[in-house]
Amino acid sequence: MLMTRSAIVFKETLQRIRGLLRRPPAPSVEEVLSVEPAPSFARALVLGGGGARSSYQAGVLQYIADVFPEARFPILTGVSAGAINVAHLANYTGSFRQAANDLAKHWYSISTDQVFELESALAFSRRILGKSINQKHPSETVLRVEEGQALLNTAPLRIFLEGILHPVNGELVGVAENLKQGRLKAVCLTASNYSTGQSMTWVQGADIINWQRPNRVGIHTTLTIDHIMASTALPLLFPAVRVGNAWYGDGGIRLTAPLSPAIHLGATSIFVISTRYGRSRREADEPVVVGYPPAAQVMGLLMNAIFLDMLDQDARNMRLINDMVRNLPPQLRDGLRPIKLFMLRPSVDLGKLAGEYEFKVGGALRLLTRGLGTGDTQSSDWLSMLLFQDEYVDRLVQIGWEDGRRQHHQIARFLDDSVLTMVNGAEG
Repeated sequence: MLMTRSAIVFKETLQRIRGLLRRPPAPSVEEVLSVEPAPSFARALVLGGGGARSSYQAGVLQYIADVFPEARFPILTGVSAGAINVAHLANYTGSFRQAANDLAKHWYSISTDQVFELESALAFSRRILGKSINQKHPSETVLRVEEGQALLNTAPLRIFLEGILHPVNGELVGVAENLKQGRLKAVCLTASNYSTGQSMTWVQGADIINWQRPNRVGIHTTLTIDHIMASTALPLLFPAVRVGNAWYGDGGIRLTAPLSPAIHLGATSIFVISTRYGRSRREADEPVVVGYPPAAQVMGLLMNAIFLDMLDQDARNMRLINDMVRNLPPQLRDGLRPIKLFMLRPSVDLGKLAGEYEFKVGGALRLLTRGLGTGDTQSSDWLSMLLFQDEYVDRLVQIGWEDGRRQHHQIARFLDDSVLTMVNGAEG
């Protein structure tokens, strides 16, 4: 298989590191370093998924905007629910402070019925099972889900997005204006192509070149509501969205290198807001399930794997490679340069916190999140993804703001472009 120029350069660099440092190199990671020297700082904001937990990101951004009103993120990348936050920031034509506060206001006002329709528990269970009786053989029960249908109807989410983003013929017209005024360099949203299995990143911005890697494609386009809906379409739960001639679902499914779009777009520093709590080793070793694992627990693990595991792994790999490149003399770096990275994560477990609001969940939502059998478990990760309940969402926005305040000095250091060293966030 032919190697790309970046792969060749990266391989040669690792060989030099082995000789200079006399220790094995870190695992190879595609494109975690830029191979072209950047003429100026290009700061990127990366927002991953997490369903309702993405309201936490709005709280962090509100703190940054309130305390650092001159902060700018000319490169914006979003996946899944993070795509909603990124689209709002990219489309808002006012100041960053106004955009962030408006985003928090929308999260404060959101409710479950603005995201998806809740059917009665009975009707919902029928859709899950899709039972029909074969007339010729009444004793046989056939389980069937009608083709093209998902478990939930997200028409309300489209209406909500249209109400806050004010698209024209579906297009996010504010993005083009911000690009024209120089407030924005590029914005991209990622979805998963159900037809090809590829991770598709849609990019809008000046002088952006398409890219293609194994199972990862980036193309230039004009962003629309459809792109947001596609990126946020939780697998199996939310219906796939047709964009062009293909059907797309949640962007976290196949995006194995979540930081790569920002690096493709020329980022020299990357600010990541995760929705995963950084558990201690003691907390990680503590079982959350007694007995056989219930379906809700398994679904929570699957969703965490889709939305959060790859982001954490990509960040760890970037830190390892950054350290190795710094240990190389400048004349041996072949154009590679470290990229400043900061990951801010919740100070509390947002999944576990959702359990405090479980008693307020009823009807079809309760059937979906807890009616699958929970056993004796403290984990509410699955519930937290779909808990667009006002009190829970409000709490997450507030926690995000407080976490921003707690890490004020680290944020200030990251925003200081004269500081070349990497800023470490809380490790998971």
